[in-house]
Amino acid sequence: MKKTITALSLVAALFTASTIPAASASPAAPELPAACAGLVTDLAGKLTKTVSSLLPLPNVGAVTPLIGDMLNLVTAMQSSGCLPTPPVSVPGVPLPAKAEYTGPVDQCLPVVLNLISTIAGLGGTVLGAAGGALPDVGKLTGLLTTLLKTVTDLLSKCGLPAPPGGLPTLPGLPLPVQNS
Repeated sequence: MKKTITALSLVAALFTASTIPAASASPAAPELPAACAGLVTDLAGKLTKTVSSLLPLPNVGAVTPLIGDMLNLVTAMQSSGCLPTPPVSVPGVPLPAKAEYTGPVDQCLPVVLNLISTIAGLGGTVLGAAGGALPDVGKLTGLLTTLLKTVTDLLSKCGLPAPPGGLPTLPGLPLPVQNS
C-alpha cells in the first residue's frame, strides 16, 4: 500500500511538473514561409501601379494586366502557404501539392475571399466600361478604397508582414466643381 501511494505521488508530481510550464507558455505564432514577404512586396507594388494607372484619369490599357497579376499573386500566396485556400471538393481530381497555411483560417479566409472578390469587381468595372468609354472615376475610387482596406485587413488578420514602405494610398482628388 505504501508503495502504491509513493508511486501515485511520484506520478502526480511528474504530471504537475510537466503540465504547468506548458499551460503557462503562450502559443507561438506560426512561422510564415520565406516567400511571403516577397509576395506581399510584389502585391504592394502592383497596388501602387494600379492606383496610379486609375487615378486621377483611368488608363485601362495599363491596368488590365495588373488585375490579372494581382489575382495571380493571391494564388501564389495560397500555393506558398501564406494564405488559406477555400475548401474545394472535386471528386476524382487530385489536388496539386502545395504548402499548407498554418495561421488563423477562421479570421483570414473571409478576408482572402473578399480580396479576390474586390479585385474581380475592379476588373469588371475597368473592362466593362461601355463601348470603350472610360470607367467612372467615382466608382473606381470606391473600389480602390475597398481594395486597400481589404489588403490592410489581409496583412493584420492573416499575419503577413507589412511591405517595405507600406501600402499605397489614394491621391487627393480635386473636388467636383458645382455650378450655382
